[in-house]
Amino acid sequence: MRSWLLLLFSAGLIAAGSAQAHRGHHTLSVVEIGKDGEVTVTHTLSAHDTEPELVELAPEAAPSVDDPEALAALEAHLGEAFTVNGQALSLAVTDFGGDDLTFVYLGRLPSRPVTVVIDYRLFPASDHAPEGVVNVRLDGITRTLHFHGGDAPKSVTFPAKP
Repeated sequence: MRSWLLLLFSAGLIAAGSAQAHRGHHTLSVVEIGKDGEVTVTHTLSAHDTEPELVELAPEAAPSVDDPEALAALEAHLGEAFTVNGQALSLAVTDFGGDDLTFVYLGRLPSRPVTVVIDYRLFPASDHAPEGVVNVRLDGITRTLHFHGGDAPKSVTFPAKP
């Protein structure tokens, strides 16, 4: 009887571990703002969460980042759908590593801001849009914002520099 209980308990642990392997759909965007207003945004997405969204972004392409047309549509979408203080950003780097997709965008604000407004409109037509976690870094301080489909722009405030 003990061996059956031990076996059942072990099977439960294995199943629980598998369930924890993918706990939620999300994107991570890290916004780094330099002293002179230069902005670097790094978006990290998972391919398996992103590729279904390509059906809407590039309906004529294969829903895969391996399809150049779909990848171009995704890169354009990220550049248009994510702004920092109203500023659009320009694509600098695209990198894939396994299931991780990394896109780096660059821009410049007129000066070092005190308030940073993030407009996060990634995958607005999706019923399954991933949650967006945005870390905003300025002067060694990080503030975190969370976005869900259809959220209005959100802001974070940093201490003013003397």
